[in-house]
Amino acid sequence: MITLFHKIHQKLMKKLSLLPILGILIWAACSQSPSIDSEITVLHGATLFDGTGNSISNSVIILQDGKIGAIGGSEVEIPENVNLVDVTGKFITPGLVDAHVHFSQTGFFDGRPDALDIRDTLRFDSLQAKQKKHPNRYFETYLRSGVTAVYDVGGFEWIVDLSKKAETNLNAPHVAAAGPLLTPFPQDRLDIFNVPPSRQMLALTSPEFGKEFVQKNSKLGSTGIKIWSINLEDSIFMQSLQAVAAEIPLQGNQLIVHATDLDQAKEAIRLGAKVLVHSVDDQLVDEEFIQLAKKSGVIVCPTLVVLPGYSIAFKSLRGEFPLNDPNQVVDPETKNLLNDSQSFFKYYQGQEKFEDMVKSSEETDEKLKSVMYANLKLLYKAGIPIALSTDAGNPGTLHGISVYDELEAMQKAGIPAKDLIPMATQNGARAMRRLDDFGTLEVGKMADLIILEKDPSMDASNFRSITHVMRGGLLRPVNVPFEK
Repeated sequence: MITLFHKIHQKLMKKLSLLPILGILIWAACSQSPSIDSEITVLHGATLFDGTGNSISNSVIILQDGKIGAIGGSEVEIPENVNLVDVTGKFITPGLVDAHVHFSQTGFFDGRPDALDIRDTLRFDSLQAKQKKHPNRYFETYLRSGVTAVYDVGGFEWIVDLSKKAETNLNAPHVAAAGPLLTPFPQDRLDIFNVPPSRQMLALTSPEFGKEFVQKNSKLGSTGIKIWSINLEDSIFMQSLQAVAAEIPLQGNQLIVHATDLDQAKEAIRLGAKVLVHSVDDQLVDEEFIQLAKKSGVIVCPTLVVLPGYSIAFKSLRGEFPLNDPNQVVDPETKNLLNDSQSFFKYYQGQEKFEDMVKSSEETDEKLKSVMYANLKLLYKAGIPIALSTDAGNPGTLHGISVYDELEAMQKAGIPAKDLIPMATQNGARAMRRLDDFGTLEVGKMADLIILEKDPSMDASNFRSITHVMRGGLLRPVNVPFEK
């Protein structure tokens, strides 16, 4: 079964302390409602990583009116009559930022019919109507995973509007959204992703259309113009893309490009891309690419776990979907869908070759992984900005909890755990163009942070030890559902 997803990828690759603990739990349990009882909260005693690469032992952080009022060590004077929370022995980082998600997708095949078409059972138009009406199904999942901000880098126009609604909602992460994607593929091959009259995939057919699209999307409030693949051999597309790239800075926007082929990734940077989503996986990056990336300041979002996620999703058609969710943060609807995954095997065409397909897919994953991991390490050593990004919503890559798998994969690629912290916080906020607001723990910035039992600078897996999340000054435990 060759899907549009696989065709695109083939084309781009061309080949392949008991009292302190009790105190914080009691305090946090009393803070379930999205209102803050006291104007000032003070967290003291934890080792704090501020997201810039610096850390503070025995830290004090004063939070007032949803922002950081003061931060430092024992020299910081603690005011009287505050919510004083002893977090001695704990670890604090800024809230995590997932710089690549898709709210129009669910983590299973119902949100990606080009991979496995199950629309006879789960209608795509009904799904998108539900996603638009109830986008909050993922909000709590993200926050209770420690993710306080997400960047949706491609979807329907309603997701751009969602970013405005989520901003003042303490039960939601901050959201930035790019809106519909432009691509070189013919429109008739893209309509499987669309729900007329709404479209999230648009063929870029002329410079005039591209320019008008940038103007319209920017006016809607998008924080990025996303290009889904580049066809260097299509002269009309390339002329159109150049017009798009020229119009974007005039509208105060930024260019985001999906390009996994080295030549196309280079061209994306030359065109002014500020964010590259996915890794180059057809070959090792060369010195030209590294110098282009350095000069441009482009942020790279490696998304190491998304392709293996497809293999996981396909394997679940004949077995259980693996779900590592100790805090039970995945929403019930998604859980029910995954638990019922075997019922969708009947939609797989060529069932007699299913096992061969899974084996081939896993072998391809390993080959790609070796290139992606090597490239990520090269970029890290060269000092290229890298941001935590999962591509959550694609089959097998679940909203929220996939950040842990991605961080652990980045560590396996050769990035030390301590250096992953700014990538998981500061760089994602920069990609969202929100670094002035969050992403680091600094005076005046929003009070978005997480509390961990274990030291994240020692091992990426220690992010799984999260106990509490704070969004806008509201601190809550992650092992119980939020009160609405």
